[in-house]
Amino acid sequence: MPEKLKIFRIAGSKYWQVRIFSHGRYIGKSLKTTDVHEAHVLAKNFYNELVMRGQVDVLAVPDGDALLIMRKNQYLLHDLIEEILQRELERVARDEIKKESWLMTKIRLEGLVFDFLRLKPLRSINTKTVQDFVQFLTEKNLAGSTILGYLAHFRKLLKLLFVRGVISQMPLFPPVKLQLNSRGAFTVTEYKLILQKSKELTRTTYTDWPSGKRIWIHASYHTMPIEMNGLIRFMVYTFVRPGDVRQLQHKHIEIIKGQFNYLRLTLPEVKRHKAPIVSLPPAVCIYERLLARQKAQGFGRPDDYVFFPQEPNRRRMLDIIGWLFNWILKDLGIKQGPHGAMRSLYSLRHTAITFRLIFGGNIDLLTLARNARTSVEMIEKFYASTLSAEMNIALLHGKRGK
Repeated sequence: MPEKLKIFRIAGSKYWQVRIFSHGRYIGKSLKTTDVHEAHVLAKNFYNELVMRGQVDVLAVPDGDALLIMRKNQYLLHDLIEEILQRELERVARDEIKKESWLMTKIRLEGLVFDFLRLKPLRSINTKTVQDFVQFLTEKNLAGSTILGYLAHFRKLLKLLFVRGVISQMPLFPPVKLQLNSRGAFTVTEYKLILQKSKELTRTTYTDWPSGKRIWIHASYHTMPIEMNGLIRFMVYTFVRPGDVRQLQHKHIEIIKGQFNYLRLTLPEVKRHKAPIVSLPPAVCIYERLLARQKAQGFGRPDDYVFFPQEPNRRRMLDIIGWLFNWILKDLGIKQGPHGAMRSLYSLRHTAITFRLIFGGNIDLLTLARNARTSVEMIEKFYASTLSAEMNIALLHGKRGK
């Protein structure tokens, strides 16, 4: 495969993508396949089509021509991006960052960062350029947190320009104020409705299929599986992320019974967190019933997956349960929260943390954060700050003694 032709896969899509830098811009498409070998064949066909159409680089422009200067500027920009991506890939190899972080860097640098800089002379980049970039991203209706992420990648590019001597000094970066929103958790009433609806739909078959949409969902999942109700409750009682559900195997779970009954979940590392998770007591019964059902079906071995073990493609499995959960939310009319936040399977984790803050007695944030494999800062920013009144409801409703 030509060196400049890249295939990759992004979060949120099960299909391989192909991309090539040609004629001063990135050309790409979805290959509509999940098989890596087939993706290589389709990527070569894509490249050959570009050659036949004359879209592969041929710099037949006279020296000194303005177009040649612009093209050289774009190739320099492309080389800088490739150097950054190579360094980030080395960090992945050293286990300093996850592959998903590298993919995000690639998408942002080759996407909006390149689009913004492709027609700008790199030697003249200054503080005004950075301010214009923020405005450029704002006009794309990106959230403040997303803009901050882009600025972090933009800064890496400018540092490399400075090191290479292309610019004489690092520009100043303007502050971007974050708008902290609630994380889309469910109320107690909504949670009860979700559990009730998941039971009601267990024998119901979904029929409202848009033409040609979601053909990857196997017919066996067109009827709500009985496992969904248990999965929903398990997530709320264990604080796990959807990504944890995808890779959770029986060997990761230990049942502890004694003075306290709970599950000890020793999951693979996620977001630099390695500590085991201690579940709430109801998770034990949920897991024992699930394990008994799976053993009756020929599963339940240590290396078998806890949820939907019959589905070998775990990325597709996560997409399927996400779709099933959306089916429940849309039937209830609570897909969108009261503050406009769109709910998803991830909202169950937010619900688990929120419920502990409200009903967890005098639990301290450090204990909760460590058990949920997050940080105290995240708890304070996105959960405790929005629930302080309800967490102290006893004080608010209390009366002075006579």
